[in-house]
Amino acid sequence: MLLVGLLACSDYELDKRETEPNVASPDILVEPSSLEWPTIGVNCVEEQLVTVSNVGPGPLTLAATYAEGDALSAEMRTDTLASGESLTFTVRFSPTVAGESLGDIIVQSDDPDQPEVAVESEGRAASEGLISDRFTQSAAPVDVLWVIDNSGSMAQEQTRVASAITSFFSWFTTLNLDYHMGVITTDVVNPLYSGRLVGLPAYIDENTVGAESELAEAIAVGTEDMGDESGLAAVELALSAPVVSTENAGFLRPDAHLAIIFLSDEPEFSVPDSAHYIEFLKTLKADPADILVSAIVGDQATGCSNTCAEGPQDAQPGDKYLEVVSAFSGVFGSICTCDLAPTLDEIGLETTRYVRSFRLSEVPTDPAAIAVYVEGEPNLDWSWIEATNEIVFTTPPLNGSEIIVRYPSTLSCE
Repeated sequence: MLLVGLLACSDYELDKRETEPNVASPDILVEPSSLEWPTIGVNCVEEQLVTVSNVGPGPLTLAATYAEGDALSAEMRTDTLASGESLTFTVRFSPTVAGESLGDIIVQSDDPDQPEVAVESEGRAASEGLISDRFTQSAAPVDVLWVIDNSGSMAQEQTRVASAITSFFSWFTTLNLDYHMGVITTDVVNPLYSGRLVGLPAYIDENTVGAESELAEAIAVGTEDMGDESGLAAVELALSAPVVSTENAGFLRPDAHLAIIFLSDEPEFSVPDSAHYIEFLKTLKADPADILVSAIVGDQATGCSNTCAEGPQDAQPGDKYLEVVSAFSGVFGSICTCDLAPTLDEIGLETTRYVRSFRLSEVPTDPAAIAVYVEGEPNLDWSWIEATNEIVFTTPPLNGSEIIVRYPSTLSCE
């Protein structure tokens, strides 16, 4: 009986060895296992990457890859992948007719268990469709540089701006923004000025006690200019070495938007032309859209005059300032306007516009059909600006909010 038992055990071990799989077999893994394409225009092209990996111990030989479906194409070289190796190839979705499009990407190999792997593909083409743009609210910081003419005729104008500063400043407190605000003068002769921030502290931020009052006090810089009004040159000095990293250290931040506001009743006398300063400002930010230049100066070409409660108001043309303002799509306000609150309100609104406006990827074919959602809830507190194709909120969504805008549009290729 003992001998019989031993023979039976040996037969079992022999049968087990004969049926065991080859321990050095390859094992294919294709990711993703399916492809979903966004709705695109007819004859447009979308691409996705597919990765083929060998997760088995033995080498994997890739025999062929091909597409089944008129809108699909794929190119992958035949290759041999050692254990742990991968390769990636591109799949293109290019529909030529409108409608649903189904297909497969077929990957063939010598994997003993899966000699053929199919990656399912599903997409749609349309001449017009419903676009869904997604945004995340990100309230980036902003640095605001006031450039104040401190010549002998500017006392009344400085006072009028300082007394109406709430119209500007309230945008920053309402939106709880991270800001720096500083003041320089148009005097580039007096070494106490020459682009250096005035007042103590040198600039205010959202943590400054009595920040609005501090800003109003800083704007009243006095009337002791020692040279011609050179606001643009003063800006270049303020935002360039060595002043930007010494007396003005910490004011200008690389990740912040930049707003510059000029106040002057005189022409701009800096030696270089406006093009020089436009190009200089563009070097400060990777995206020029992060810069806004505004000015409260004399009207273009003619200057201005008025009679206000404080007395006569006269200004020469601020053309050179206005050329820079135009280059950065800023706000112009006439310095002869008696009540500057509306102008300051508009400048504040535009300075903080980046947290309230979201540019759509396509142009809506029916603006009345635009639907906006904030954190999944319908929102009606916005308007569509046709000239810039932007959704602009009256009250900006909270920082970090997801914003979805859905609208019909003619689908076009990027």
